[in-house]
Amino acid sequence: MTSHLHVTPIGDRVDHDTSTTEPGCACGPEVKSVTQDDGSIGWLLVHHSLDGREQGKG
Repeated sequence: MTSHLHVTPIGDRVDHDTSTTEPGCACGPEVKSVTQDDGSIGWLLVHHSLDGREQGKG
């Protein structure tokens, strides 16, 4: 079974869409593959803040 996990910024200007396994959120989340302990591949969707805090602009 493939697993998906969303990482979203806290207190951002918008609510991020974590209802799907696709990167369909307006912030354009980055999708990363993660090898799990059992050797299966999981997916990490890292959402970007819309206030730009990861670039030091927030």
